[in-house]
Amino acid sequence: MVVSTKGRYGLRVLLDVALHQSNGPVTLADISRRQGISQKYLWQVLNPLKGAGLLSATRGARGGYVLARTPASVTMKEIITILEGPIALAACATGARGCERRSDCAASEVWAEIEDKLNEVLGSITLQTIVKRSKDHAGKGILNYEI
Repeated sequence: MVVSTKGRYGLRVLLDVALHQSNGPVTLADISRRQGISQKYLWQVLNPLKGAGLLSATRGARGGYVLARTPASVTMKEIITILEGPIALAACATGARGCERRSDCAASEVWAEIEDKLNEVLGSITLQTIVKRSKDHAGKGILNYEI
């Protein structure tokens, strides 16, 4: 499984909003400038996050984006699933039909076990965890949003 730019940028957008929303809604232009992502591409990332209830938008001169939920309640698993779809390493492990060997295949069990562990880890990492890490890096003079 490779997380696409959409998934990586989605995390960067949420992190940027979490770090800067204390000054009011975060504008698309500010996110674009800080993250080095075109505004056109940001729309493709922001819309699913807004639709899933992770971001809230306000219009107008002082409009922008704020988190719709606390950073502690947003997990990496949720972010990746919203932007990338279900986390799957092998179709047979997710219960997909088409493999006639699935019922007696040890490999299918292994893929399912790996997926379970991956989902467990992604579910345990919250946006708050990443915000804290980002602030720790900033305190050391390392401010890098490249995730």
